[in-house]
Amino acid sequence: MRRPLKSTTSKRTTSASFLFPVIAATLLMTISCGGSMMMTSRQMQSITVSPASADAKSSGGMVQFTAMGNFNMAPMTSNVPVRWSLGNPFSSQPVPSGVSIDANGLAQCSGFMGMITVEAVSPMDPSMPMSQMTMNTMNIIGMAQLNCA
Repeated sequence: MRRPLKSTTSKRTTSASFLFPVIAATLLMTISCGGSMMMTSRQMQSITVSPASADAKSSGGMVQFTAMGNFNMAPMTSNVPVRWSLGNPFSSQPVPSGVSIDANGLAQCSGFMGMITVEAVSPMDPSMPMSQMTMNTMNIIGMAQLNCA
């Protein structure tokens, strides 16, 4: 008399049917939280603006600011293109008259008295063109203070 063969198919199906939802849920949570399974692309982590604080009176009313991007992969730091602004570059708030900053980071005080925040904004993804940067893209902001007294 022959014994029936034991089937292991049900065990494999059970373990596979258990693992698939776990893997799918992990992938879904990673993607929905804005993450990626493998972070292999170079991304900017922060922007350092120099000088961090400047007094325009001691420099003839003009101050040159520079921006250095700090990244998660080599090269760890580099000069980066930024959008310079006085305050939030995506805000509809008007800039006070008598103070300005140009596209190269040269700030000028000519009549404004007080302290103002200088911002340097760039996309987190260094391959993204500045022209595509909006308030809805992943942006990095560096700040400094300008004293116009």
